[in-house]
This record gives sequence, structure tokens and C-alpha cells, in this order.
Amino acid sequence: MDRRQRKKLQVQKSIVDVAIKLFIEKGVDETTVAEIMEGADFGIGTFYNYFQSKEDILKYALAEKISEVKRSLEELNQSSANPPQKISQLLLILGKIFEENQQLFKLYRNQSLSPIQPPHGPEFRDFLVNVIREGQENGEFRVTIPIEMVTEMFMGLIQSAITSRSLIPFQENLEYKLDLFLEGLTEKK
Repeated sequence: MDRRQRKKLQVQKSIVDVAIKLFIEKGVDETTVAEIMEGADFGIGTFYNYFQSKEDILKYALAEKISEVKRSLEELNQSSANPPQKISQLLLILGKIFEENQQLFKLYRNQSLSPIQPPHGPEFRDFLVNVIREGQENGEFRVTIPIEMVTEMFMGLIQSAITSRSLIPFQENLEYKLDLFLEGLTEKK
């Protein structure tokens, strides 16, 4: 990446960071492009070199988080971890990203924007199916449970932790659910 491209990315990141902060403080509708650009220390015209609307900023920020999940998936896929470890790491990665970005996800949902390919899209599903299949072939996971049921339960874990009304902190809640899930999935020896 050359110097000009790095500078463009820095400007874009600055605009996004200021905008998200203002969106969280004031709301998307109540935040103006002028306020965003004043906070980022750029002219209003610069905004339109990068984004067409405030909603585009939300889409961009969410797409960045999805890319982060996909990179983590690729790293995990290349790792030497066994299937139970991969399932655990995957859930904890997703939980961490959700926990760190709850306000961004809430903003996006509240705007009723058109869906962006979620992190549990085809690549995610393929990864999960392959890990489960590998675990079943290695005798680490029960073969009596269909893969479709395991993937459905896994996604339910994430949703359950996200919507939990428990007083247990989010990450700890997720870890308890993961233990229960793996206990039922692993082959008894």
C-alpha cells in the first residue's frame, strides 16, 4: 500500500471513528454530517469522497467487523487446534467481537438497514460444518447427532448469550453455555 492509500484509509477511519462516537452519543438521525466532519477535522466535502450517507458509515463499520471475524476464521482454520478447541475458540471470538461492538450492532439494527452478509454466512457455516465433521470422524464428537442440529444449537448459544437477562457477565455466560454444549457434543469414552 502506497502513502496515498494509507492517507485515504486514515481519513476514512477518522471519519468513521468520530461518526460512530457521535451516533452512540446522539443517535444517527440527530447527528449531522457537519458535526462528524468538524470532529474529524475535515471539510464537509471530504465526507462525500468516502461515503454517500451516514448510513453508509454504519454499513462500512459493520463490514469491517465481519471482515475481522472472517480473518479470525481463516486463522483458526489454519491452526493445529482439535475440533473441540476450534468450536470453543470460535464461540469465544464471536462473543468477544459482539461484546466489544454491541453499540455498533444496536445502531445498525435500529436503522433497519439492508442486511450485510453476516459473520454466520456461508463461510462461517462451511467452517463450522467442517469442524463438526472432522470431530465426528476423529471420534471426538458424537456421530448420533446430525451436523445440522449441532450447527443450529451452536448458533442458538450465541443468540442465547446475546439476549440473556442473566446477571452473569456476557463472556462468562457464553463460557458456561459453551461448556454445556461441548459436554453434550463430545463422545463419551
